[in-house]
Amino acid sequence: MKSKVGIGVIGAGGRSKGVVGKLLGASTLLELVSVYDPDPARSEDFKSSLRVPDTRQEQCYQEMLSNPKIGWIMVFSPNCYHMEHILASFAAGKNVFSEKPLATKIEDCQTICDAHKSSGLIFATGFVLRYAPIYRKAKEILSSGKLGKILSIAANENIATDHGAYIMKNWRRNAKFAGSHILEKCCHDLDLMNWFTDSLPSKAASFGGIGLFVPENASLPEKFSDAGRKSFMGWDDPAGEPCPFKSDKDIIDHQTAAMLYRSGVSGTFQATLSNAIPERRIYFSCTEGTMITELYSQSLVYCRIGEKRETLSFQGDLHGGGDAILARELAASMLEGKETASGGQEGLRSSVLAIAIDESRLSGKVYDIEPVWKKLGV
Repeated sequence: MKSKVGIGVIGAGGRSKGVVGKLLGASTLLELVSVYDPDPARSEDFKSSLRVPDTRQEQCYQEMLSNPKIGWIMVFSPNCYHMEHILASFAAGKNVFSEKPLATKIEDCQTICDAHKSSGLIFATGFVLRYAPIYRKAKEILSSGKLGKILSIAANENIATDHGAYIMKNWRRNAKFAGSHILEKCCHDLDLMNWFTDSLPSKAASFGGIGLFVPENASLPEKFSDAGRKSFMGWDDPAGEPCPFKSDKDIIDHQTAAMLYRSGVSGTFQATLSNAIPERRIYFSCTEGTMITELYSQSLVYCRIGEKRETLSFQGDLHGGGDAILARELAASMLEGKETASGGQEGLRSSVLAIAIDESRLSGKVYDIEPVWKKLGV
């Protein structure tokens, strides 16, 4: 009979509750040994929500690193703390799962990858969309060759207003904690583009700014119905600021990027934070056909030139059903020592692209990523 695998969790927010809850449901051989959050009330809520009253509530994260019962550390802290927590976990001989993005600086991402390589341990990252059936099917279709080679990809993540307002109220509005919006939120989509192209981006250019969530627009919600006003105020966040328009922030609310991949594929990506018709869409223009995925409607449409259009529908939540599959495959990794669908290198590559995109926006110049890849040995 297999022995139980102990887990320690750093960061007890909403995302950690969702992932860890599904993980514990995937196998009775996984045991949540301890949890740490700088806010004790969050740890208490975490334990209550997951119904794990016997889980230790640590005073500092170092306490769980010395616990021999723990084989895996799961990192859900704000992005700026990822490197500290991941490096300490590897140094303590623990396997690591980290929520995306890997880190907020390129050099920190590389330091993490180097530490993982020398540790001999397993490293999994939380690119949940790689597990979503709609995207796995898209990858299968592309890999089959029936649409030929990819010429260009146009992707977007245009989120609903209540989601965007929530971001503008909580810790993600400050780059010192989260990095840029395109890194913190859209690294999922950039990871998918890297995965679908089987290539690395060579150049990036970007434009954007903040035009909606600014103080002069604070009265804008008054023009709308009750539902509209509520949407502009965003999801509840007791720890956040009350008004998304007046909160201190240094991220932007609209951005467009263009990329050129080593393979010759061209790509665009659009991110906006306030939409009455939200969309998370990828349009693939290929030499022998076309494919379109849209996550919110869970639809995949593809067609070879001159043939009948095929439409596939999927079932899933905000992440396209990827959370449950991630939990099952992560449980297998924890229990059997298997590698997962995404690890440190995927985290590194998406972070580099996101940071390059934002550096281009700030400088007003095309960002040549090749010197970065050369330095990183990728």
